[in-house]
Amino acid sequence: MLKIGVTPLPAGCRELPGMPGWLSRVLWARGITDAQAAARFLSPGMDQLLPPEMLHDMPRAIALLTAARDKGQRAVIYGDYDVDGVCASAILKEAFSEFRLEADVYLPDRHREGYGLNADAVRTLARDHQLLITVDCGITALAEAALARELGMTVIVTDHHRHLDQLPPADAVITPLLADYPFPYLCGAGVAWKLAWALLRGGAMELMDLAALATVADMVPLTGENRALTALGLQRLSAAARPGLRAVMNRAGLLGRITSDQVAFQLAPRMNACGRMESAGIALEMLLTRDEARAEELALKMEGLNQERRRQEALVLDQAQAQVEAMDLVDVRAIVVTGEGWNSGVVGLAAGRIAEKYGYPAVALAREGDVCVGSARSAGDIDIHAALCQCADLFDRFGGHKQAAGLTLRADRVDEFTSRLSRAVAEQTGGRPPIPEMMCDGEMTLHDVTEEAVQWLNRLEPFGVGNPAPRFLCQGVDALSLVPVGAQGRHLKCAFRQGNDLRDGIFFGAGELRDLAAGKCRMVMTPVLNDFRGKVTAECRLYALMPQPETLEKDPGRESVSYLSEALGDESAPEVTPSRLDALMKGGQGTLLVCRCLETAREMQRRYPHADFCVGRADDPRAYHTVLLYGTAGRVSPAYRQVVLCDGNLGEAGGYAAACPRASIHARPVSGPARNMLSGLYVPVEELRRCYVSLRAALPRDAQAWAAQCGLSLEKGMFALRVLAEIDLIELCPAPFRVAMRPMTRRSPEESALYRRARLAKEGN
Repeated sequence: MLKIGVTPLPAGCRELPGMPGWLSRVLWARGITDAQAAARFLSPGMDQLLPPEMLHDMPRAIALLTAARDKGQRAVIYGDYDVDGVCASAILKEAFSEFRLEADVYLPDRHREGYGLNADAVRTLARDHQLLITVDCGITALAEAALARELGMTVIVTDHHRHLDQLPPADAVITPLLADYPFPYLCGAGVAWKLAWALLRGGAMELMDLAALATVADMVPLTGENRALTALGLQRLSAAARPGLRAVMNRAGLLGRITSDQVAFQLAPRMNACGRMESAGIALEMLLTRDEARAEELALKMEGLNQERRRQEALVLDQAQAQVEAMDLVDVRAIVVTGEGWNSGVVGLAAGRIAEKYGYPAVALAREGDVCVGSARSAGDIDIHAALCQCADLFDRFGGHKQAAGLTLRADRVDEFTSRLSRAVAEQTGGRPPIPEMMCDGEMTLHDVTEEAVQWLNRLEPFGVGNPAPRFLCQGVDALSLVPVGAQGRHLKCAFRQGNDLRDGIFFGAGELRDLAAGKCRMVMTPVLNDFRGKVTAECRLYALMPQPETLEKDPGRESVSYLSEALGDESAPEVTPSRLDALMKGGQGTLLVCRCLETAREMQRRYPHADFCVGRADDPRAYHTVLLYGTAGRVSPAYRQVVLCDGNLGEAGGYAAACPRASIHARPVSGPARNMLSGLYVPVEELRRCYVSLRAALPRDAQAWAAQCGLSLEKGMFALRVLAEIDLIELCPAPFRVAMRPMTRRSPEESALYRRARLAKEGN
């Protein structure tokens, strides 16, 4: 299930001059409602950056650094092992070199030391350094900062994380969360760059590429001065002046203009792989080296580490996925997976993938002996940090924010943690299941999907948190073709028509939608350019594609084939009353409405518009309330708690009872459309005899050709074969199609429940 919404607009919005109406709406959705604000947003520049002296303790920090330089003291920059921490460390390393302050960099080991300042490292560093500067950490390290000062070090903390009630006892604390700084969303490298700017002024411009890289990678909002800093920094990054970054980008196949998406999905993972798999020092050296040969060596090393990271992530994800498939996602509100020997450096990635796939908050824990170390990722509007706070007594340590967190706990507490976390999330959702929601900036027609539209969209970059790539709702579209492409047909190549406009499209990871029913669709998409052999055209990149039930065309053949594909029997199902059905459809989860006929599916969709609408299959393990058209019991999730046969029990009750072992099976009275379908399938006794004679003469290899040979439609031919199989005259395998003869014996079609149902329907009509 996916809820699709359109961002509401502020009152009184008017179309902005000089741009398409759809673009005005995109800007309105981002709070930009006048021409002056739009001009600033579309042209980010240095004038949109706040003076660094506005940051808390910045003047004092500059004085301390100047004094240390003048005294010939040695500094150490204490960073972090992620992209933000590495870039922040590199920024200050180069800035201090330009400032003529001698400085080393210390990056903690993710696996041995974990995040932040630690006392052992402080004691070691105090032997040779008189000045300690933290980047991307330190704001909560009260004891460690006090220890550093006791050991004679001057301490400057630069950080962007939330501080405690008490600040660390440092000589200066630089953070955008103090002193009423107007923009509190800088990342660690953004704060470090502000310090470099205060030290060097114009010289800090050379470091903007690192600040942009970190700002995108750390997923802080790309609004305000983050937007300006990133836009200017990406320009420098595209120039690839650093040999190390140039070598990494070449290996990643990145040429020309670098986008925020390429940073997020190509550069950042390669850098993060160093700290996850070996040492973040590799990424740091890559940023700092000026030696071309060494840059190539480091890029090759990073490529290998990233491949190993992918391998280990896939291993963890496969094992985690197997655990999720064994879970009952109807009864839980959060997913917790645990693995012995998992690399703790990749569990956060696995948790993120699970949360993205299922829309539930997810926690992945790497177990080592009696201790589990892991990461949590949120989904939707759920505050994972707040949920974890309700389990805080179970943890040895934990910390994070609304979207992500890290935690450590004893292995014998995992079961209790799992149940308590689920309850905590349920409190936030009011007990209802988390339902993924996709927000659109507005509506767009295929006519608007042009090269010019893509050029306008490019001016909205850089995209990221707070400024996502625009997505548009496009309705009333005819899907002319849906063709699976790529390995195992994982992706979907599309062709659409809307009025007189034709556009191609690509939907990654959606190959299973090839069976979408005929009729008009609605989709969520973004216009993009496709360059094929030098020919550039505008097309749609899809994020969602679903039928519009009210526009579906009746397909008697598909109705019949889906019904005849069921395991049919004589099992009964209690009749469900309208009020009982209404009661089952409350809560948002667990009920499957099986519809044989389009008219019935439309009725159910109108009556329960909050339910998902699926065609052909309903195999989502979350088992949201679903209206299923043209489905079969073999293509539904076993997690459903109630199955309602909305066209009546036509013999499928036993098949759905087997497919959904925890479900209660109910049925409405047999509907008029279902009686018409059965009546249309009926084959009289004489024709059944001719079919049997034909089979004895020669076994068919193709169902449609055989049916035509017998003077029947494919649907009637399959009906005849099913009846003959039910009375044990033949063996039938529908897919792949195969027929084998059974020993001859005298049997009556009336022994077939399917035949009796069709005959009674025929007689009733």
